[in-house]
Amino acid sequence: MRQQRILPLALALAMAGSAGATFAEVAPLDFHGYLRSGVGSNQDGGGSQACFQLAGAGSKYRLGNECETYAELALGKQVFEDKETGARFRVDSRIAMSAKQWQDWEDTSGDESKAKFALREMFVTAENIGLGEAKVWAGKRFYDRHDVHINDFYFWDNSGPGAGIENIDVGIGRLAYAWRQNTVDSGRTSVDGLDHKVGVSGHDFRLSGIKTNPGGELTLGLDFRRASKDDADTVNKATSGVAFNVMHNQNGVLGGFNTLALQYMKGSIAGSFGYPNPNADSNDKRYRIVEALQWQPAGSNFSGMGVAIWEKTQPASGAGQVWTSIGLRPEYAFTKHLGAALELGYDQVKPDNAETRKLAKVTAAFLISPDKGFWSRPQLRLFATYAKWNEAAQASAGTGDALSTSGVFGDKTHGMTIGAQAEAWW
Repeated sequence: MRQQRILPLALALAMAGSAGATFAEVAPLDFHGYLRSGVGSNQDGGGSQACFQLAGAGSKYRLGNECETYAELALGKQVFEDKETGARFRVDSRIAMSAKQWQDWEDTSGDESKAKFALREMFVTAENIGLGEAKVWAGKRFYDRHDVHINDFYFWDNSGPGAGIENIDVGIGRLAYAWRQNTVDSGRTSVDGLDHKVGVSGHDFRLSGIKTNPGGELTLGLDFRRASKDDADTVNKATSGVAFNVMHNQNGVLGGFNTLALQYMKGSIAGSFGYPNPNADSNDKRYRIVEALQWQPAGSNFSGMGVAIWEKTQPASGAGQVWTSIGLRPEYAFTKHLGAALELGYDQVKPDNAETRKLAKVTAAFLISPDKGFWSRPQLRLFATYAKWNEAAQASAGTGDALSTSGVFGDKTHGMTIGAQAEAWW
């Protein structure tokens, strides 16, 4: 049934112009997307590709280490423009699919091990409506997300249903405000036997584009969350939260850019911006430093990205942990279309009252791309990945995980996979 709903959605957007003569005259339908998919095998028995992630780490290094098919298809259209005032209205949508790389026809029955579909975005934007350069929006969207590409770590991601206004010129920068709402399944049954929902309203303020130095800009973020529940729910909490974000972007560094982010989260959003936990303690805290460098010198065949992450999780009760991650992916182009990459990644998780977990991973890959450069896509890859971990990492891994004794490598604390993958965005 999920598949049957996708085609009407696409057709509705594509035919939006039929509602008025101006629609078809304004702009064509925009089609964007992302995909990754491949095939792989592990060294022990030739089974399916195994992927390596440390328990407690917020991400894993991606190259030769993604065991799923994932795709996003985005359709958008400017559906109205007022020729007199210049006002424009736009509709955007995004459908995502994720599946294990197990067989040629995926089951969409709802089984967690099978393919899953989701409507990730569906929102409307209005601009040139008498508010200067400001834009107003409402709906469900990826909201001004920031990530590190080589380990797919979205360190600032407040996405979901909401509404807001952005691009307000305040002189020193651009101000944005978003009202975000999460309705959370508490996961806990109250004394009346009902599974109550807890509402979490969020108020996200951002001031971006603050000039600090030539090529450098600062972004400041303040995020308030307020949780509420009905009076009949006497078991679940309604914890609020707050977060502060400071991010500096420096363009033109070795032909690329450098990003430094400092973050502090407390209460219901100590664990996640997009998925707040109203049952958290109000004094739960998380501190994070993210440093990412992407280089691509003009005229050079070398490019790449490096990252360093330090994150401390400090629960009000119980043990916390410190996650440290260092990774590097240099690439070299032999010709315009052929190249190679070597990705090195190291993750360490130090729980307060347990042994330190460690995971090191290295991938060598042969690349086929449309052009030279780190961001050139689509890209075809032939890879070999080797990982090594310690006994503490093995003991903390989940059942069936590649690092676990119940995984494909058994009692070993190392493993290797080979495979091929395609990645594209457009």
